[in-house]
Amino acid sequence: MNLLALETSSPVLSAAVKKGSGRTLETKVRGAFSHAENLLPVIDRLLKRRRLRIQDIDAFLIGRGPGSFTGLRIGFETLKGFLAVQKKPCYGAMSLDLIAENVKLEDGAGLSVALDAYREKIYARFYHRQDGGWVATEEPAVLGFSEWLESLPADIHVAGDALARHEKGIEKFGKRSKWHRVPEAAWFPCASVMISWSEKLNRSRGGGTPPLQKLEKPEDFIPLYFRLSEAEEKTKAHALTG
Repeated sequence: MNLLALETSSPVLSAAVKKGSGRTLETKVRGAFSHAENLLPVIDRLLKRRRLRIQDIDAFLIGRGPGSFTGLRIGFETLKGFLAVQKKPCYGAMSLDLIAENVKLEDGAGLSVALDAYREKIYARFYHRQDGGWVATEEPAVLGFSEWLESLPADIHVAGDALARHEKGIEKFGKRSKWHRVPEAAWFPCASVMISWSEKLNRSRGGGTPPLQKLEKPEDFIPLYFRLSEAEEKTKAHALTG
């Protein structure tokens, strides 16, 4: 199968393509505010390098979030544009799980993926390393920064861009309980991970949940925001106060 994967939830735009049984080709572009101008040119270059057209793609893969509201909308609107021309199977994966996959540690290790949700909030999920893979130990959550810190167990590894914004607070926590900073290269989700997962759709992971889920219903094509946008929160607050 010819596969195209898109990941636009983070400051690092990632797109990957695989032609048949060939090697996966991936491009990454850093710049949180340039996804709209970069995504289509990146896809075009990848397809040309594999001598493919968008019509040749057999299935699309997309990072569903959480992450940047604007970035996620750009990714999903681009996907919908492709599907408007020709319907193809689509699969999605959670950005937190994609990040965890690229963190390589020994069995028994613990990991918290923590993404900056702004306004002192964290998108978080915890994992346990087992049989060479990561098993999610709980559902993803939006936590206050202090709440997330208090939930960190001892001897935990932490990955994600929340490390950049909240580094001083995490360092203070580190004085009380040992924690390990994952290198920045593994803080962001990669589209190529979804392609590698595409061959494992029938295998269980994280309590029986496959890493990729087929997108079929209209609501499946809405990003996983897990929280209201700042404008929506202000509107809701205004409505409650009358």
